[in-house]
Amino acid sequence: MLKQAIDRAKILIITCLLMLGFSLTFPSSAQAGTGKALEFATASSSVEVATIYETSFTTQKSVGKSLKVGSKLMKKAPGFQGFSMWQSQDGTQLVVFSQWQDLASYQAYAPNLTAVSSKTTAATPPTPTSTLIFEVVSVQPGIKGATPALRGKEAVVQLTQFIAKNSEDRSQILTQVTNMIPELLEKQPIPQSVMLLKGVETEQVALLTNWNCSALFADVGEPVAIEPSSDLVALADNEHHLYNVVTIVPAEVKEEE
Repeated sequence: MLKQAIDRAKILIITCLLMLGFSLTFPSSAQAGTGKALEFATASSSVEVATIYETSFTTQKSVGKSLKVGSKLMKKAPGFQGFSMWQSQDGTQLVVFSQWQDLASYQAYAPNLTAVSSKTTAATPPTPTSTLIFEVVSVQPGIKGATPALRGKEAVVQLTQFIAKNSEDRSQILTQVTNMIPELLEKQPIPQSVMLLKGVETEQVALLTNWNCSALFADVGEPVAIEPSSDLVALADNEHHLYNVVTIVPAEVKEEE
């Protein structure tokens, strides 16, 4: 029975992929730009930056509009590898998620955003609650042969953060979270991919899980919070949010001469 459910979920994933117009082996970068896809970075030097803003249902739209100014600036920044914006389903957060070639490229860009934004006529976004900078540890697809990516107007992501209670425990936390991934890849609804991240300036470990098509939720419901083991709970506090993806901006692709 479980195997049949998993097989059905994988069929739904393939159906979603076909509906979104790309193959399991994922198109080239140029094609991805046309289809508004954010292919997840896998290089060990890459960094993912999640800038989190507190919002309400009434302010999410206006905050998001002001933040799109920054996304236009990002596209021209050296080392930029893609951008997306997420709205939490409970209305309390808006997240700007960006990918960078390395930490130096993000650090070179960050001061420019503040300076240029102050000269625009767009509404000034609120001060972020937090800016989380992560190194990529691993990225695994839900279906063998698929390239992990965020794509489509119905994409949903879940960010689960594990914050070490003692800094010396992070390596142990990382091992335990790593061991959770195979089970997550078989959990209903089966995700498109699971990305394992570790904090650059914090003792956090995080899991970024994504689904690119709401049809996956038809039979099994929306994703639920990841349940850590009692051993992991003893080592780390955890929090999670489910987000709807509202904007995807791929990196600009330079035409070959």
